[in-house]
Amino acid sequence: MKLTINQQAPDFSTTDVSGNAIHLKKFNGQKVYVAFERNAGCPVCNLHTHQLLKQAESFSRKNMAVLMIYESTPEKMKEYLGDEQYPFHFIADPQNELYKKYYVEQSLGKMMKSMFHGIMTKAMQGKKLFKSNISQDGHTTTIPSEFIIDENGKLSKVHYGRFVGDHLPIQELI
Repeated sequence: MKLTINQQAPDFSTTDVSGNAIHLKKFNGQKVYVAFERNAGCPVCNLHTHQLLKQAESFSRKNMAVLMIYESTPEKMKEYLGDEQYPFHFIADPQNELYKKYYVEQSLGKMMKSMFHGIMTKAMQGKKLFKSNISQDGHTTTIPSEFIIDENGKLSKVHYGRFVGDHLPIQELI
């Protein structure tokens, strides 16, 4: 059962990889962009993350918090992020608890469909952006999904990817 626009966003509490407590309800009064990526070693997800980071100032101007959720372990996430400080919250969810709450799907068919939608080009671009070689963990069939939560905790935008690399256009986010 996929989530829909105007539905109350499923609440959760967790900790980001920097040790900050994250309680979704504490973002009431502020917009929140939640991106479910595949794993820290996914080059397509790396490309998407770098595209989002280029827009960090726009997110800040819109008073929009950004939560990036990965299937990777906290150790793998720390390896991916290195020592840098980031304007987003990066959350490790290797047990897929948040993925299940938001009905993020795993689909071999959609993963295969990615071959016809530029995944190889995106993967090559994303691979060049890694600071070091990171092995993949998580599921290869996870299909990224994105959600925008309004100031009242309701979903104002819901995007379930049709294939790996199908993300909301940056302009819709900013």
